[in-house]
Amino acid sequence: MNKKWFAIVPAVALLAAPLPMQHASASDDQMVQATDEQNEYENVLNIAPEHQPTLTQGSTGMYGNEVDFVQFTISQAGFETEVDGVFGPNTEEQVKAFQAEHGLIADGIVGVNTWVALFSEYDDAQFPVETAIHYAEEELQNDDLIFSSDGVLREDSEGNHFYSLKAQSQDLIDSGGSGTVGFYNVYKNGDVVEADPQS
Repeated sequence: MNKKWFAIVPAVALLAAPLPMQHASASDDQMVQATDEQNEYENVLNIAPEHQPTLTQGSTGMYGNEVDFVQFTISQAGFETEVDGVFGPNTEEQVKAFQAEHGLIADGIVGVNTWVALFSEYDDAQFPVETAIHYAEEELQNDDLIFSSDGVLREDSEGNHFYSLKAQSQDLIDSGGSGTVGFYNVYKNGDVVEADPQS
């Protein structure tokens, strides 16, 4: 990637209005934790939603940790439940709340549609915006740059997930400009691609 363009900032970029973005810094610990969790649930993740067991109160699953996966994922989504492998009344209530939040029939039964929503939720949680910012920092290696994002995980036409990041120069901000020097799409696999601003 040609990095020389950072030295020349178009006047238009200096006049551009700042977009609502959240700033974050990445942590290597967060990425290691995400990898550990993915390995723990690999046997669940390798089975398509339509082939997962239907889980209800009292279920244990087919391979032993499907209930743990459900509990972990709904907890990550904000529906707190203990990850203990027991599909009890609390897990059932939290599954119902998760289903309602995702526009599903809130019956507390983890069937195909709920598995699809759980896989999507889990996938999103494994690629937080902080990880995307870390990838951009590593790729661009410019201490003057500040990265921000609207926090929306997007999907391209090939099904690859990415965040759109805005890069700003702290020196240009300190000089009174917007500091915007570019936009990047940062993919889950670590690819950092120069891009147009997301609308």
